[in-house]
Amino acid sequence: MGGHSTREKLNNLKHDIVQLIWKIVYDWSVSLATLIGYNLLISLLPMIMCLFSIISLIFADDVKAQQNIRDRLIQTFPEGTLSDDMAALFKSISNQAGIVFAVSFAIAIFGGSRLLVCIDDVLTIIYRLRERTVIQQNIHAIKLLLAFLILMPILIISSSVSAVIITAETAYQAGSTLTSGILGFTIFELVYLYVPDRTMYWRKTWAGALFAAVGLQILLTAFPIYVHNFMTSYVGQLGLAVITVLFFYFCGWLLVIGAQINAYFFEHIQPLPDSLGTVLSRSVDPEKVVLINDASQQKDSMITLKEGFNPHD
Repeated sequence: MGGHSTREKLNNLKHDIVQLIWKIVYDWSVSLATLIGYNLLISLLPMIMCLFSIISLIFADDVKAQQNIRDRLIQTFPEGTLSDDMAALFKSISNQAGIVFAVSFAIAIFGGSRLLVCIDDVLTIIYRLRERTVIQQNIHAIKLLLAFLILMPILIISSSVSAVIITAETAYQAGSTLTSGILGFTIFELVYLYVPDRTMYWRKTWAGALFAAVGLQILLTAFPIYVHNFMTSYVGQLGLAVITVLFFYFCGWLLVIGAQINAYFFEHIQPLPDSLGTVLSRSVDPEKVVLINDASQQKDSMITLKEGFNPHD
């Protein structure tokens, strides 16, 4: 009896995994991850500049605190990508935080809100939601971005406490990994809770946020090893560009897969019967498409003849 129950549970688990894979495939998740990765790439740098400008203003007289938080922000990028450039950039920002803050804040509002609009579009597909209007979507994105900019310095400062208190190397690394994981989990959880245009609950979003946060820590640890062993042929600025784009693409994948886990296992949203493009094409009345095309062709022919040209020449 117990063996039959176990076999049934395994079969159900296998079925759920297969259905989740089909949902990922049919929702165009590869393209969605690429879209998020691109927007993350162009918006993360000004957002981090803005955050460090805020922190530099707060800790203007505490160089050690600035250094600890600077190290925490640099760890956002894996070794071998932008970490060296970011270190030099933060050193420059700390000397002129007021000017840089004003410029980077304006850029961060635009770039960061585009990222949240993009994530909103992606989650709309994953959760099968009706889109917000353009105005509503942009207002919601800016409100969320401002909330992130207020919350992130608090999270980063609190996660840097271990760096100030702990002196042992092993304990420091463990504390750094733990606080980085908590920070990542918090960010993913906030995205899954407040970006979709529906009421979301923590009990239905924590699993995807945990998956994405753990995956991010693995990525931050394994990506430098992968770059060192398999991407040595990419050198110079080209290599830096390829490595950076690849890293943000993986980050986009983590966010999409985490959302898919939440949608399928907790919201019970089933995969589409076919790929997204095919489903959209089937939802359109072919007769109306033909009529529109015919009307357009007739109109173009009339304009051409009226101007004195023969369309058959």
